[in-house]
Amino acid sequence: MLIYYNTREGLNDTNPYLAIALLLLSVVLWGILVVRWFRNWILLPFKMKRNADYLLREGEHRDARILESLQGKTVNNTVEKKLTLGLKNFVGTDITEKLELIDTRPSEMRYEKGKSIRLVIDKTLKLRPYMMVDGGQAGLNPGRIILLVVGWLVLTIAIVWYFYFSYTTESNGYGWRFMKFYHPLVLCPLILFLTRYGLGLLLKLFTGGDPGKLLHVKYFGVQTMADVVNATQTGTYINEQPQVKFELRYRDTYGKTYTAALKKIVSLIDLGTVRQEKISIFYLKENPSEVAFASDLDD
Repeated sequence: MLIYYNTREGLNDTNPYLAIALLLLSVVLWGILVVRWFRNWILLPFKMKRNADYLLREGEHRDARILESLQGKTVNNTVEKKLTLGLKNFVGTDITEKLELIDTRPSEMRYEKGKSIRLVIDKTLKLRPYMMVDGGQAGLNPGRIILLVVGWLVLTIAIVWYFYFSYTTESNGYGWRFMKFYHPLVLCPLILFLTRYGLGLLLKLFTGGDPGKLLHVKYFGVQTMADVVNATQTGTYINEQPQVKFELRYRDTYGKTYTAALKKIVSLIDLGTVRQEKISIFYLKENPSEVAFASDLDD
């Protein structure tokens, strides 16, 4: 917006049909964003509360051991806990999970290192949250919900006002012909969309796969050691860190040999993994070509 309002010129020469098309594009993009913000900020907490209640009733039970317990903020005799848990996935493979919760009875020291807890996990892994402590509770913070509603309303009103402001200050009797593809009304929502999907793409590059698929491999996969047949840079760099293609060879539980290829961004301080002869992976029994690095699943 700073660039636009300091460099704009020739604002009245846009083809009227193109101007209307850009206006409609802007309205549609902002409309999608406003609806998405409403769903994520206001409706999502209620949906997660409903999911948590369903999970406590229907979830798969699993015992876990607390490998690490970090204490966070203390508020009104409750303590925030950040736990690292060790448990077995749905096919009996050892995995680790991270879980944050509010301990409402800290004096009982239920969540200290070395202790065991019982979890409930969504076997479809589609619910959010997909894992909770058995017997836990999910609640809503009314004050937070009110703030989110007010914030959403203020933002929505500001967007509508900006359409009005742009028209009254830039039309000069020519209607919407001041609209350009680089006008903030068009460019700002486009940037927000590109940022949203760009971050998703970056996450896939760094982890070597889609987060949903990685979670499925984590909970239904078998761990084994794979031979690193070859590891070469693809020529892609993110923040000066190279993307590496790993060619792997491994055997399943029946002794059958498989090959697979994985691409991921490797941190410069982790380039030693490129020279490893063997590396720990997870693979799916029903689809052995679906693999993931064990180190990626830990996070």
